[in-house]
Amino acid sequence: MQALAVAALIGWGCLMGATEVVESLRTGVLNNRKGPDILAAEQPVFYWVLIGFYTAATLTAAGLALLVLAIAVRDLIGARGPDR
Repeated sequence: MQALAVAALIGWGCLMGATEVVESLRTGVLNNRKGPDILAAEQPVFYWVLIGFYTAATLTAAGLALLVLAIAVRDLIGARGPDR
């Protein structure tokens, strides 16, 4: 059950990250919470490097969430077997 909760938490973070990336691609502005925003028109190389990094991080976290979810489901199904 704990692995299932961890998978849900990671999945929620992936959803929030993916929403940020899609919104940034739609508007062309990368919202920087601690400093000035990064505009695609003003700093295209920096913008695209950060978007690529955020996308890769979100996809990696989504893969981790799926792996933890698969382990949790396997353990839950295996826990109901005759040997446990």
